Amino acid sequence: MTEMNAIKAVQGGNLRRPFFFFSTTGKKAMTRGSFARCFSDILFQKCYVVLLLTLCSTASAVDFATLCADHAAIERVYYNHRTGTKASFEETLPRATLENLVQQDLKKESVLRKNYGITITPALLDAEVNRINTTTRAPEMLAEIKAALGNDPTRFAEAFARPILVERLLHDKFENDDALHAAKRHESEQIRNSLLAARTNGATAPQLLAQLKKANTNAVTETTWQLTPRPAETNAPAADELDIKKRFGPDAQIISGPHGPAKEQKFYFEELPPALQNVLRVQLRHPGDVSAVIETPGGFLLYVVSEKSQTTLSAACLSLPKRSYEEWLTEQKP
Repeated sequence: MTEMNAIKAVQGGNLRRPFFFFSTTGKKAMTRGSFARCFSDILFQKCYVVLLLTLCSTASAVDFATLCADHAAIERVYYNHRTGTKASFEETLPRATLENLVQQDLKKESVLRKNYGITITPALLDAEVNRINTTTRAPEMLAEIKAALGNDPTRFAEAFARPILVERLLHDKFENDDALHAAKRHESEQIRNSLLAARTNGATAPQLLAQLKKANTNAVTETTWQLTPRPAETNAPAADELDIKKRFGPDAQIISGPHGPAKEQKFYFEELPPALQNVLRVQLRHPGDVSAVIETPGGFLLYVVSEKSQTTLSAACLSLPKRSYEEWLTEQKP
């Protein structure tokens, strides 16, 4: 609460008193007694304001301290589940680091409200708590976290559920903010238009691929997908492959695995995200076909077909990443 708001709060009650008295002629008239009473009134109100501001400041400090304590309790549960040799909890998570994490959570909520007009209401928070309770894949650890917070639903909602909700909403708004990512989308569209123009002028598929790679060497990957179902003996992709695709996108490829020499890998079209399958199935029919610019949470994709048969589809993919969420967040003021 600012001093002005505190003053308004004081004046909104029964403490408002007249500072001056006016004569019937319209000129200020003040006796020694009225001056004394006036001075007393001013002094009383200023003292009250100072007291009120002090109380507000103390309350904020207590709230922050409580959040830090609850965050530490949550982190200690994670720490206790770590195996192997480890430093002490205090060394692993120093006080300064802990406070910075809480400050970052508060900043994200402020950015979400200021930039996108979203306030975390009790209804939203209740829904998030319910989502966590019903979808958790680690119910035992969740129970430990709740116990660490004294099995207090309010503490759990504020210290655990709220930061998760804020992060998800803010990240989603960032990823879908057309204004923030307009430059990369425009760049992608320009590249597509130049490819379409070259194709209209008779460029072959190899020539289109060469044009695509010429200015975007590090952003282009080539993949051959099997259009047939994955054979039963390799019915599921390896855990490493799933993790890589989840972290880096559907076209990410494992160059060498951590569990021995790399073996020949085949990629299956049916394992792409369903929405992406639908787009590519329609747009990539013949060598030289150029897809539309496809927006993903992390960037913009553009495909050019190099070869197509009844059983395989080979294409080059241009991937232009969106602006970094972390860098953008660093630039925002709470």
